[in-house]
Amino acid sequence: MNKKRLRQWMAPFATATLILNTGYGILAPDAVASALPTERHNSNLTGLNTAQLHTKLATAQGRHVPVTSGTKVTTLTKGYGQNTYLNQMLKVMSSQMVTANIAPAEVSNLTAVPTETTKVNLSWTNPSDLNFDHVKVVGVTNDVYVDNIRSNSYMLSGLQPNTTYTFRVKTVNKSGDESQGTTVQAKTASIDVPVDKTPPGEVSGLTATNVGYNAFTVNYILPKDADLSQAIIYLNGKEVQRTTGTSYTFSGLIASTNYTVLVKTIDKSGNISGGISIPVTTSALSVDTVPEVTGASVTSVNNYSVTVSWTRPSGISTVSLYKDGQLVTDSSGTSYTFNNLSSGQAYSFTIRSKRSTGALSSGVRLTATTDSTSSNSSEVSNLEVDSKSDTWIKITYDMPSKADKVKIYVDGDYEGTTSSESYKITDLREGRWYEIKVVTVNSNGRESSGVKISERTNSDGYYSSSSSSSSNYEKARDLMRIAENSLNASDWRSARDAISDLPSGTRKSDLLDRLEAIRNRAIGTSSSSSGTSSTTTTSGTTSSYPNNAVSSYSTSFTLTPGAKSAYVDGRATTMAQAPRIINGATMVPLRFISERIGYEVNYEKATKKIILTRPTDGKQVVLQVKNSTLAVYELNNSRSYSTNITAPVIVNGYTLVPLRVISELSGYQVNYNTASKQITITK
Repeated sequence: MNKKRLRQWMAPFATATLILNTGYGILAPDAVASALPTERHNSNLTGLNTAQLHTKLATAQGRHVPVTSGTKVTTLTKGYGQNTYLNQMLKVMSSQMVTANIAPAEVSNLTAVPTETTKVNLSWTNPSDLNFDHVKVVGVTNDVYVDNIRSNSYMLSGLQPNTTYTFRVKTVNKSGDESQGTTVQAKTASIDVPVDKTPPGEVSGLTATNVGYNAFTVNYILPKDADLSQAIIYLNGKEVQRTTGTSYTFSGLIASTNYTVLVKTIDKSGNISGGISIPVTTSALSVDTVPEVTGASVTSVNNYSVTVSWTRPSGISTVSLYKDGQLVTDSSGTSYTFNNLSSGQAYSFTIRSKRSTGALSSGVRLTATTDSTSSNSSEVSNLEVDSKSDTWIKITYDMPSKADKVKIYVDGDYEGTTSSESYKITDLREGRWYEIKVVTVNSNGRESSGVKISERTNSDGYYSSSSSSSSNYEKARDLMRIAENSLNASDWRSARDAISDLPSGTRKSDLLDRLEAIRNRAIGTSSSSSGTSSTTTTSGTTSSYPNNAVSSYSTSFTLTPGAKSAYVDGRATTMAQAPRIINGATMVPLRFISERIGYEVNYEKATKKIILTRPTDGKQVVLQVKNSTLAVYELNNSRSYSTNITAPVIVNGYTLVPLRVISELSGYQVNYNTASKQITITK
């Protein structure tokens, strides 16, 4: 067959020839014609398309080899059909193909994103070629930035700011052959980034809902600005909250009052929008005539308590009880005893019917005067030290007729209870001063203020004159160091006693100065540290030895949201700032409570950080206005932890914190009475 006939014969296989030319083998121009055998049609190739033929060839070779582009078959033996020709071509190519080197396909979807002034992030999609191994990144001058990247992204660093770079990403096969590569450009960020002075967009759809006589809710839609930080809520021109939410509820408002709500937005650069405002008027307070209790009367009076009783009207299950105009509690009963009163004093009591809605009646008022007692008749008399040793002190006293028993306290700590008129205090330390207080308890459980006496156990010559002055000074100095390190009240007293026994002089004065420096941290009292003697009493009163007891802390608080009146250890007092309910959380004045349980409060104006420290146990609590993290450090136990809380806020110059903070301070128990709206905090 001549060349013309061969070309005609090859025409139907142009596609197959193209595939072979671009993918998997090298074929010499005249190899087919010279090597074709004379056998006839091979049925093994009947019906195969070009892709299947290609696969069969690859399987026969056991490897992939490219075909030189442009190769043409020029000769073909006459009389053979298409399948016979392809069969013979397969045989020829199996014997004639040679290995050639070529890289895999290029990467796709190549992108370059500057992340900062010296970094650009490259990402791409790797090819699916079987012999693909990795990619390498080079510059336009073929400087290699990085090689052997087997992922589909890479962060280039160490670049110059505000500079345009062209990167070439090449693919590499397992034999190390490289592709031509795909290029991409990127410009690093400039150092001189312009300052953002553009405020964010305004909120939209600002509306007021659930408008009542003392509360309402505003709702709004935040703008879509990418750098939006928060919405700032104002009421009558005063900022009340910053939030990322889309609603806010105002509470504790006045009925039938016009208010203006302003909502501004702030971005992450601190730019604040002009704001959107709406007027809101609270509804009028409806008048509900609540029926009064009947049969109200004073049923019992003694020195320290008054009991009242009443009959509730139909439909009323709760009454609110007041003493001298201050709410004490809500009661579902028909009688109540007001305790912790003072003897010989007139009191006013009011009983107000209360509906489930919270509506109150005007109230029924009762008055009573507690029984009076003669001076000191409720306290023990003739308190004195009967005997003592180096480890115990025995006291005697006369009990008043109205006392059932007495409680004994030593240096402010409870020691024991007895109905006897003498008591022996044991397990004491040698040569120590102790303050002893005797408190009477009557049949109603009422405790007196107590009578104190101070006494020192025998020293057995520990600091006697026979000891050298130098030795005594060294012992006192060592005890001083122990007290400085431990900040323990007992160690402080040991140092105080030892220093007091030293002769006057510069060295004693120096130790007394050091003693004074740690006094507040060790025992929390402001008395002088220079006393060296005690005064006992035989007339029912006594002056205590200075610096010998840890000051007591309040153990109970009763607060009401919205009211400045409060009770501390049963005594009425007034707060400068009333508790509030903000966003559903009950917020109470921090300083009012914390200082009454032994904490020193420090406020950093610049950072709005509040640091509470209690010297007696080394505990420290750190919180911050508008920050929802509370940190607690127990210094003596080398322990610390943090927890999330509702962020503290400042109202009228006073810091309000959620109730949970109070329990974190010192293990106080917090209870909220939903019926009376009262908060009770107890130790």
